[in-house]
Amino acid sequence: MSTARRPVERDERAVIDKAADLLAALAGERAGVGVSELARRAGLSKSTTFRVLGALERTGMVDRVGTGYRVGNVLRRLGRDAVLPRPELVRDALVPYVADLFALTGQTVHVAVLDGPEVVYLTKVFGHRQAPTRPCPGDRFAAHGVAIGKALLAHDRDAGSTLRATPLRAFTSRTVTDPATLLTELTGVRSAGIAFDTDEARTGVSAVAVPLRGPNGAGVAALSITYASADPAASRYAEHVRNAGAAAAPALRRALAQPRPASG
Repeated sequence: MSTARRPVERDERAVIDKAADLLAALAGERAGVGVSELARRAGLSKSTTFRVLGALERTGMVDRVGTGYRVGNVLRRLGRDAVLPRPELVRDALVPYVADLFALTGQTVHVAVLDGPEVVYLTKVFGHRQAPTRPCPGDRFAAHGVAIGKALLAHDRDAGSTLRATPLRAFTSRTVTDPATLLTELTGVRSAGIAFDTDEARTGVSAVAVPLRGPNGAGVAALSITYASADPAASRYAEHVRNAGAAAAPALRRALAQPRPASG
């Protein structure tokens, strides 16, 4: 009976090893990688590569991108959870500073985090003079089209590959859709520590944002206000957002430095 089990065990190990080799070949790739190239990197035949990728795709471990593949949402989320804080921890740590910024400006305040090419909004407080846009907590938006996304992309080491992976959508005539141009802008954002968008996500709507860093110096979240482009007080908002970010960052770092509670 033991003899009959051994081939099954060897086969199971072989499949796992092949899957691990293919996932390793996809590490760091945001654009899709074709089957032939993955087979070459992993040292597998094309037929075996295609078969194993099919199983990985069905379980969400890889995603299809055109005719290629990249690491899937399941693994990206697992990796993000391992190195980034729980979203509610970020949100709760920043609530007082969101409230202060809202009270000072009367404008709509957002907190968001980066998820690949998109921002995910964690917090929103609507302003009294609300600009005509309504992303709510849990909503997503293309990071390249908004100030809060640019603040996050500027401090993301994978921004180049992220922006080149798929065509960038133009939301208005002012949306920057050329990756090279946008990367140059992100260099300026990283140097200045602040990001802007003017009529890029929606005509008549502008925003200013700052990144918020975690204990290791990496960008964790970003804070922004959104306002009507014609607002006569717009020139003062950058200073207000900078000051709010400077006050919020130490509190966020302290919250993130706390050990996770033991499970079970």
